[in-house]
Amino acid sequence: RWAEMDPSLQRRVDDVGEVLMVAIQARKAWVQAVAARQALTPYRAALEATEVANELGQRMVSVGNWSKLKQTQLQLAQSTAHMNWVRAQYAANQAQASLIKTLKLSGQYASVVLPDSLPVVPAQLVPDSDWQKRAVAIQAQLPHSESLRNRANTQYALAAYQASHALVQASREVVTVREFINEETVLHYNGMLSSVWDLLDESRNQSQAAVDAIGAQRDYWIAEADLQWVLQGGEPDSFVSLGGGGEASAPAAH
Repeated sequence: RWAEMDPSLQRRVDDVGEVLMVAIQARKAWVQAVAARQALTPYRAALEATEVANELGQRMVSVGNWSKLKQTQLQLAQSTAHMNWVRAQYAANQAQASLIKTLKLSGQYASVVLPDSLPVVPAQLVPDSDWQKRAVAIQAQLPHSESLRNRANTQYALAAYQASHALVQASREVVTVREFINEETVLHYNGMLSSVWDLLDESRNQSQAAVDAIGAQRDYWIAEADLQWVLQGGEPDSFVSLGGGGEASAPAAH
């Protein structure tokens, strides 16, 4: 509940700024770890789809119904999906290690229990006026030079918060459309109107849409945490770049 603390306490309680900084670092590390773990499922689904396609391709080549060139393309797709899967596993392990280090639990625990998914992103943004009121409250507690920096950081943080929320909404729409396309592709396949390759391609597309949606959720929660930190007088080294995807977005300097 650190985000609900009265901003005036920043100047009246010793070391409260350091406590809040540790809290925000832990929050962001937790978000990264959960997102990396959550992304493993669609990455695995994409790999399995390419494995099935490659196996079918090998069978068709063996009976002379396909060229070796076409099967090689499927083999390449499987290799790429496998590399993505290995990267995703490594990213999940690294994110968990980073969380344990941030929590000062290194040497005590090798892993921590994490939820299966990130919290649901709110459908509506907190009104800009509410954030601005909090910004005015903290800026009244800061020296002039710090107050000026906080004003600029508030605008950066608000921009990241609003843009990340818009990307979450867009990614949800993409996932919904991909689910519809996948369902229609299955129906067409059952009716012999599309090939097994169409079905496998769309399965990979759906998995990638899921990965992108998880990345958008992750970026939103990181942006929201940075905004909360700024409105407690903090100064992040950088703000999320909103790169999306399963891997952590690189920070954007400000």
